[in-house]
Amino acid sequence: MKTIYLITLWLLWPTLAPSQPVVPIGPGTPSTLNGYLETFTDSTGRLTMRQIKAVYEQGKFNTMPGSRLLINYTTANHWLHIRLPPAKPQRSAVAAYLEIDNPRINRVNFYQIVNDSIINQAITGDSLPFATRGFPHYNWVFPVLPQVGMDTDVFVMLSKHGEILSTGIRLWRANAFEQYDRSRYLLWGGLAGLTVLVLLLNGMVWIATRDALYGWFMAVVVVTAFNLGAASGLSFQYVWPNAPVINNWYPQTISAWLIVLTHVHFMQRFIGQVAGNSRMVHWVNRFKYSIVACTVLTIGLLIFDAVPGNFFRFLVWVTLFFSAMVVPLAVLSLRERIHQREPIILFYAAITAIQFLTLALFFINLFLTRAGRPLFTMPNEGLVLVNYLIDLIMMSLGVLYFGFSNYRQRNEQLLTTLHQQQQAQSGRIIEALETERNRIAEDLYDDVGAMLSTAIGYVSSVLRTPDVRERFPLLTEARHLLSRAVDNLRTVSHNLMPKNFAELGLANSLAETIDKVSASTDIRFRFIVAGEERRLDAGTEVQIFRIAAELINDIVKNSNATQATVQLVYGPDTLLLMTEDNGPNPPQYTNLHSKVAFVDGRIDSDVSPDGVTVQVEIPY
Repeated sequence: MKTIYLITLWLLWPTLAPSQPVVPIGPGTPSTLNGYLETFTDSTGRLTMRQIKAVYEQGKFNTMPGSRLLINYTTANHWLHIRLPPAKPQRSAVAAYLEIDNPRINRVNFYQIVNDSIINQAITGDSLPFATRGFPHYNWVFPVLPQVGMDTDVFVMLSKHGEILSTGIRLWRANAFEQYDRSRYLLWGGLAGLTVLVLLLNGMVWIATRDALYGWFMAVVVVTAFNLGAASGLSFQYVWPNAPVINNWYPQTISAWLIVLTHVHFMQRFIGQVAGNSRMVHWVNRFKYSIVACTVLTIGLLIFDAVPGNFFRFLVWVTLFFSAMVVPLAVLSLRERIHQREPIILFYAAITAIQFLTLALFFINLFLTRAGRPLFTMPNEGLVLVNYLIDLIMMSLGVLYFGFSNYRQRNEQLLTTLHQQQQAQSGRIIEALETERNRIAEDLYDDVGAMLSTAIGYVSSVLRTPDVRERFPLLTEARHLLSRAVDNLRTVSHNLMPKNFAELGLANSLAETIDKVSASTDIRFRFIVAGEERRLDAGTEVQIFRIAAELINDIVKNSNATQATVQLVYGPDTLLLMTEDNGPNPPQYTNLHSKVAFVDGRIDSDVSPDGVTVQVEIPY
């Protein structure tokens, strides 16, 4: 997040870092420009090149103490002068490059004068189209053509419109500059490619997951890349070369505010900061609203052309305030939840700590540099790029990892909820079926059974008369059929719901059922109960009885077995229901697996020519 701070500093003082050593262009030329640069301030902003040459000849140019020009909130034209020694005859035509190290200067005029004649000039600036530059480069680079046997005077005019003018001046040997320039373009190109790759990756994940977190991270990357591209001059060279208005101060300032805004909102989404878990959320939201209000106000003043004269200075302080407020808001927001040791909070705190450390090193090195004892020498964009890379790589990995984890957790919660709803629906269906079975069993017991028993009684009374038995032998057969119907009715009723099931319990009800089945089939059944019997809730016991009944019914109808064993084993944590038979035929279950799933059980079966073994394990 401290990329915001550094971008602000780069926006206001783009070249605070020390210049690199100047490359000598030949014998007699100093290795640095310290003491060889001269400056003059044209407060009128109207002096021509000839007039400036006359001012120089009058000795009104002052020697600069170093190779850096720093002027606060200036509207004047600032002239630089350097005199180069004559070139030797064996030197190439282009011997050196003069670099003005600040891409954001409104007007830059370059003149090379030999014997009072201008032999090379360029009238350019970031307020003019990019094509005005004689040398196509994101920075201000001018080829210098020293003349054989004659000194060369170089004048450069720099102008800012009410902003801070800060720039370093470098003189490069041609081959050294070309090598350095290729490496810088290669690094910038690699950074641009990495940025596009991160945006594409997060964009695809955003489309796949519909998670706005990825969109806000992409917004952070886009606005930061816009600011970096504009501040470095690369975007002017490659993106909007014919729209210099975008180089003005207000797009840069507003983009810096948007970096703060997107960073803060992304932080809230990333760490899940909401009113329910944070007391800081209201302060953070007010801070975001203030940024939006300032942005709307600035755009409104620009639209109606009502910008005050010192408005840029006001915006500088506003930008510094926004950048400074990010630090306490981030620290306090993380402090609220860091004691909970959440991985996502610890990750974001670590990234923030690394960026704070980088920022501290920047200011320490800046202080030591001004004291003449720098810790390290780094280009002005170096530290900003370090923090941008931290956001681009480490934060991107964090967003992808934690975002995917949250997406997976939400999916698991949805699946769990769906499973619970399915179980609840199955429970209601089974409950309705059990109710219907109980009703049918009671009707069979109470109504149909009673009617059949009465019919048997009537037929038996008639058959007590010898004449009737002799004259109507079919009545005897009818009584036998009625008796068999009553027995079958009792079996069916018992299979639907054993009478007094609640009082008998699971084991006794199964024993009674197996006895009845054994009496009506040639299969020899054996029932075994092991372990300490325990009662389960009524619904579970009914479902286990249904499972056992389906297993027994399949053995009777489909197995062609001669022997079968049913075991009920009460373990410490689970109840094991196991059936074994010696039938050669495989089982043909209809609804067994759904019944087992309803009681959260697990079913295993072993089918072979020697018989079938089925184990159903049900947790208590």
